[in-house]
Amino acid sequence: MSENENLLLRLRQGVSGYSPTQQKLGEFVLNDPAKVLYLTITELARESDTSEASVTRLCRALGCKGYTEFKMALALDVQRIQAPSRKGDEIDEVVEESVQALRDTSQLLDRDMLLKAAQALHQSRSVYIYGVAASAIIGEYLHYKLLRLGKPAQLFSDMHRASMNATTLNPDDLIVAISSSGSTRDLLHVVKLARKRGAKVLALSNTPRSPLASISDMLLVAAKPEGPLSAGALNAKVGVMLLVELLATSLITLDDRYGDISQQTASATLPLLL
Repeated sequence: MSENENLLLRLRQGVSGYSPTQQKLGEFVLNDPAKVLYLTITELARESDTSEASVTRLCRALGCKGYTEFKMALALDVQRIQAPSRKGDEIDEVVEESVQALRDTSQLLDRDMLLKAAQALHQSRSVYIYGVAASAIIGEYLHYKLLRLGKPAQLFSDMHRASMNATTLNPDDLIVAISSSGSTRDLLHVVKLARKRGAKVLALSNTPRSPLASISDMLLVAAKPEGPLSAGALNAKVGVMLLVELLATSLITLDDRYGDISQQTASATLPLLL
């Protein structure tokens, strides 16, 4: 993905981690990007009740050299959004939102970071997965995938038990912390405990700038940040499930042994299916 591609997607993903002024400006752009196309930098600053300096800082935060480059990238996104699409009912909307979340996650994917995360999984003595509420469901999926590959792992959805676990870790262990917002207080507490013990931390999140991201060694971001009223929705979780699948695939690519073990563990369950 080039720096100026998917500008609105990157803005939507990162706006919650901006300063209050940048958040205000970012939300203004997201609410009506087509309108922004016809505004000068002065007009955008005035209508968003910010400043020209704030607009310039937002452009640079999004990888654009200036306001002109920002508007060119924005125009490409607006053109894509306004392309005619087939109308459907509520079921079609849910399906399309979930499919789009997968596409957007693919666009956001940092392949170098994915490889680094897979190598950390491969090299770790044990993997400990922390996640609460809907994030614990993703944790269950990751735990299942690692079990299929023969990688020692434990899942903790109770942060009291996770706290006790975190105080026993060492630098050979890896924590996988799952949080859509990256701001879950209980999760942050146990991650900090784990870091004190020297354990590495891989975060799976929908938010690139968050307290969790700031204390993690590695971060993989899925699309579609969820709001407080949409927690657990499929379109907010399917992207993280894709990240889990990609981690498992990357492990098999790193070492053929994982593929062999996957066949063994699959064969072990065959008698139960007859």
